[in-house]
Amino acid sequence: MLLDYRNVTVYRGDRIALDRVTFALGEGEHVAILGPNGSGKSTLIKTFTREVYPFQEAGPFHLRIMDRETWGVSELRAMLGIVTNDLIASCTRHVTGREIVLSGFFSSVGLWPHHVVTADMQAKADEILDRLEVRHLAERYVDQLSSGEARRLVIGRALVHDPKALVLDEPTNSLDIRSTYELRDFIRKIAQAGTTVVLVTHHLTDIVPEIQRVILIRDGHIVGDGPKRGMLTADMLTHLFGVPLQVDERGGYFQWW
Repeated sequence: MLLDYRNVTVYRGDRIALDRVTFALGEGEHVAILGPNGSGKSTLIKTFTREVYPFQEAGPFHLRIMDRETWGVSELRAMLGIVTNDLIASCTRHVTGREIVLSGFFSSVGLWPHHVVTADMQAKADEILDRLEVRHLAERYVDQLSSGEARRLVIGRALVHDPKALVLDEPTNSLDIRSTYELRDFIRKIAQAGTTVVLVTHHLTDIVPEIQRVILIRDGHIVGDGPKRGMLTADMLTHLFGVPLQVDERGGYFQWW
């Protein structure tokens, strides 16, 4: 089991951010976690990375990643490739695309004098650049690239260890139409290649056809979890977002109005 959460409660300050969250995710299972801003999505990601921990006094719980409850942070980061908007912002600096991808081996942003880059690391970085079709960006400085180009390189940084899962937090945030289309295409290819994709979003159209399961989260509670067509209905999404919505499916994508 990739993720196995039972009765996980997390406080942020004096506020409950996650309230008795329970779900499980198997390897190779692509899932979207959908909810409005402030619903607890970002806190949930921080439990993946051990940046926040459950509140033990809330009752018996377990939080297992790949069937283990105890992980070293660096070891865990090699198993879960996590791309957030904060990480993208920190990576948008005067370093080359190749250096950003290689820095994934060192959990850094860019390379430092004490980092020893091996031939195998170079070969892996080239493989990732080719896989994401961004080899032409290898010697470009990230702070001179478009948001979509920079995002693909940061995804490449997350893939250098061949993680069991790629977690993407609001992946199309701030992207234009062309960049959004291209990024969704890359996400589809990653899913088709066998890497588990966990997509965290409040945009319905981010949910690519390969994702067949959706978890709905609101006010720190999981309010729905099941097959995509059962979750992405007008009634379910109206309840989730608190406004009247209609839903349509076209070409494997869902949209609302």
